[in-house]
Amino acid sequence: MTVIDRVKVLFMGAVDPVSTDDNLYAPLWPAYLAANAKRRIGLERFEFCFMKGPVEEALDSCKPDILAISSVTQNYNHAIHYARSAKNRGVAVLVGGMHISSLPECLSEDMDVGCIGEGEETFADLMALYLEKGFFDADGLSGIKGIIYREQGKLVRTTDRPVIEAVDQLPHPDRSIIGYGRRAYIYTARGCAYNCTFCICSRYWGKIRYVSPRYIMEEIELLLEKGVEVIRFSDENFVGNKQRLSEISGLIKSAGIDKRVKFSCWARAQNVTPDVVKMLKSMNVVSVKMGLESGSERILRLVKGNTTLADSKRAINLLKDAGIQTNGDFIIGFPDETEAEIMETYRFIKESRLDFVDINTICPLPGTEVWEEAERKGMVSASMDWGRLNYKFNYDSEKAMILSETLDYDSLSRIHRKFRRLRAAKMMRALLTTPWRKEIPGMAYRVLAEKVGKKQRQIRATVPPLNCKTPAENMPVERE
Repeated sequence: MTVIDRVKVLFMGAVDPVSTDDNLYAPLWPAYLAANAKRRIGLERFEFCFMKGPVEEALDSCKPDILAISSVTQNYNHAIHYARSAKNRGVAVLVGGMHISSLPECLSEDMDVGCIGEGEETFADLMALYLEKGFFDADGLSGIKGIIYREQGKLVRTTDRPVIEAVDQLPHPDRSIIGYGRRAYIYTARGCAYNCTFCICSRYWGKIRYVSPRYIMEEIELLLEKGVEVIRFSDENFVGNKQRLSEISGLIKSAGIDKRVKFSCWARAQNVTPDVVKMLKSMNVVSVKMGLESGSERILRLVKGNTTLADSKRAINLLKDAGIQTNGDFIIGFPDETEAEIMETYRFIKESRLDFVDINTICPLPGTEVWEEAERKGMVSASMDWGRLNYKFNYDSEKAMILSETLDYDSLSRIHRKFRRLRAAKMMRALLTTPWRKEIPGMAYRVLAEKVGKKQRQIRATVPPLNCKTPAENMPVERE
């Protein structure tokens, strides 16, 4: 039996090279996977690399044994390309993330293993197998939960891996893998208590699991030691548990951390109350972003359930009255949404006190209600060109995925441009008072990059789509 003393792993996120959203922050998943593998198996058994940029250059520079890719659905064409490049160099390929977890049958022939759901324990098991044998074989893979692979040309899916109940049991992410900077982000929970029709989060992570205030404080202290000045709580809804928020804010205040670092977070509008805002202010949260989605009461109820426009307005005003920068995400182009209802969203944004806004078009992501409806209509499938999915709006009329039943491409494009002008006007006013004054050059770059990216999307060649929809008789075999 071959025993490998040390394995070299290259982590790469499958990203759109012209998307500033994809490239603004280094992803945290490599840091989590590496930290847990090193704790379980041993630091001396690994060499980890994280690289961005052209995959060919990264592979030739790092010369890994294994390429580990994570990909969302809209970038899965890039993941296919990454895997093909690795296989051409004799490198083993693992793929994880939301897309392969939602559609495991999309494992390409150049990918050895797909990791379904949470990855830390699965990745460590795979590393132990590779170190033991020097390759991924069907016998070894059959005993690992939460994966999909091929055996004699057939896809085999093992039994699901249970979620990690106590996230505190994981080591803190090893950020030396991805590097440090002035900004960092952390997760204090996994999952979401809500089930918005367009969002994959609650379906991917399972039930919501909170990290303890003690664990959060340890991670904040580690970041401060590295000179981090801005920390973003990247949970879907940082304020969802008021008791826990009270503990966190109290610990930050008592340790004097509120004087040393600025915080930002995501919140759900209906959870933003006077008490919550007071706690956020006391811990030096200077910016809050909310998924407000729509200015139409009907659409809001349809896609978010029990959230109302009154919740959105109250949350905005409470935050602004406290001197906290307030940002909102919106979505337009839902299937039966009329132009009049979209313009209700436009007027809501224009009349609101929001500082910054992001405008998205509805994008069907596998595992969501929106995907299921689009699939029933024959608009999407597991064999589609994933480059057609672009929530920032695809300015290529032949590739754009338009779900609207009331507006054609030209009409939605016209409306989207109107929203973008409003967004730019809001941004210019907000720059005068933003707590991110040091970030203004970067913001200007993002605006420019979006314009350049729009043009590049129109002219760049796309990765040929993978026909990953297997025939019914070739669907994954369930392996207990």
